[in-house]
Amino acid sequence: MKFPNTLTALAAATFVLLPACSEGETGSEVPVEESSTATLATLVGDADGLSTLSDLLSDAGLQAMFDGSVPYTLFAPTDEAFAQFDLPLQGDDLRAARVAVIREHIVPGYLTLEDITAAAEAAGGSVEMSTMGSGTLTFTLEDDGILIASADGARARVDGTVMTGANGSLFPVDAVLKSAPAPE
Repeated sequence: MKFPNTLTALAAATFVLLPACSEGETGSEVPVEESSTATLATLVGDADGLSTLSDLLSDAGLQAMFDGSVPYTLFAPTDEAFAQFDLPLQGDDLRAARVAVIREHIVPGYLTLEDITAAAEAAGGSVEMSTMGSGTLTFTLEDDGILIASADGARARVDGTVMTGANGSLFPVDAVLKSAPAPE
């Protein structure tokens, strides 16, 4: 089932009144940190294993967006995930490609692990949500956790502690959710 935006997904999950899975029901215990008053920009900057993303957000001019009051959910590739991702570009083309890649990891709104699980359950095990880029992310409940897939086939899983801040949620993921463009 496809939801055109995050608010619709959350509304569907709320009106169906299905409880979210408790830890372990999907076969994986994802650690969730207590809510913080820090912004997403601060959470990314302070998190272990997200220095590449922090540098990219700063370089791309997106860090200010995560310091604002508008809520976002960021599926943050770890440093290890970025080490496996190759953008065969240079200069302005590289900067534009990095911004496009990062935008495919951002979902508007403040989502928790419980929100995503409940929306996927309400939709029969899988739910799509639109990104800030031009794509969608599909969240599928599996025995060993939630599989996150992009429209172009890239896949990731939560890899670390989910953090919530004053203006959104941060989910470290083990892969970049966008395929690298083929060199021309």
